[in-house]
Amino acid sequence: MNSIIVGIINSFESNSKTRTSRYKEFLAYVYKTFDDKITSSREKKIKNKYKKIRLSILEYIAINEKEVTSKICKRK
Repeated sequence: MNSIIVGIINSFESNSKTRTSRYKEFLAYVYKTFDDKITSSREKKIKNKYKKIRLSILEYIAINEKEVTSKICKRK
């Protein structure tokens, strides 16, 4: 698993009880985290970099849903 994803998983906090709601919260958390980085950046090159990273991470999370869900559920 990518070190960026592991870092995001480690910083993620959830109060949800079910696995599916925790997974959905994690997706929203990832999107919001990178959206904050994109809006705080001034250079277009850096904004595009964060957009590409966000897209690739969200694709990875969607493809590997079971693995990611088990990682975020183990943390609690």
